[in-house]
Amino acid sequence: MDIDYFIIAGVVVVLFVLLFLFLRRNKKDEKEFEEDVIQEELNPEKHKEDKF
Repeated sequence: MDIDYFIIAGVVVVLFVLLFLFLRRNKKDEKEFEEDVIQEELNPEKHKEDKF
């Protein structure tokens, strides 16, 4: 039984590409989250006063 190194190389390349895309998306989401948190701290949401 021969090992097909081209298939193994292709799978490894696909895994690296998926890992790269995942890490890039994670970094982008983290940056957006930090900006949202900072914005909320600067301009807190005002609540309506409840009148009973």
